Amino acid sequence: MNHPTDKQENLYLLRNYESLFANIVSKEIKLLELGIFKGGSLLMWRDYFEKGIIVGLDIEPVHIDDSTGRIRVYQGRQEDTCLLSRIAEEQAPDGFDIIIDDCSHIGELTRTSFWHLFQHHLKAGGIYAIEDWGTGYWSWYVDGRAYQVPEQRASTKLAACLIQSVKSLCNNGMVMRIPRLSSLLRRYAYATKLTSHDYGMVGFVKQLVDECGMGDITHPKYGKGPYRPSQIASMQISHGLVIVVKA
Repeated sequence: MNHPTDKQENLYLLRNYESLFANIVSKEIKLLELGIFKGGSLLMWRDYFEKGIIVGLDIEPVHIDDSTGRIRVYQGRQEDTCLLSRIAEEQAPDGFDIIIDDCSHIGELTRTSFWHLFQHHLKAGGIYAIEDWGTGYWSWYVDGRAYQVPEQRASTKLAACLIQSVKSLCNNGMVMRIPRLSSLLRRYAYATKLTSHDYGMVGFVKQLVDECGMGDITHPKYGKGPYRPSQIASMQISHGLVIVVKA
């Protein structure tokens, strides 16, 4: 599979994909990739999935010499949901098995295409891969910002001393005999907001974490209803790659 694609420069990425797709490599899958540059990755996927239909979308016109007829290419923008639906209707009316976003790496655009494709055009159990999500940490990128150490709640010495005193009270024997008081003190002492970087793609990935927790967010007893389970069966985050499996 010696085709020109930046994926081959990232052995860690390819190893992740190889492990992820091992059980479906011989199946008649349908794969959509957003952002294909000159088309090298589509040729790579065509050779890897020998029975697969490989579909690509790019903002620039791309011509691929494919003797098998299993590669189909479209031109357009990833946030054009009407185009995305037309591609799905023409190439995968029953839904795609795999969708890979290697497109703009801009949080807002990635979020638009993700939710449209994930909800409407990805099979249950299907895999949605998001590449290069770390652009949100780059100050020169369109929607990125340089990472800074987040400010903690105890921003002053006095506040830090107060919180430490409350934590000590939580372990006081007399206080522990009063469950309601002990519970209130613990909630104050430990209900610390752990602020974090949330720009661009990084912010979008953290929104997906919220979706993973939807069962707790809408828990009938402890959350805010009405209850609904998460649309995500599992989510794997690694350097440069997020894998989302649809429930």
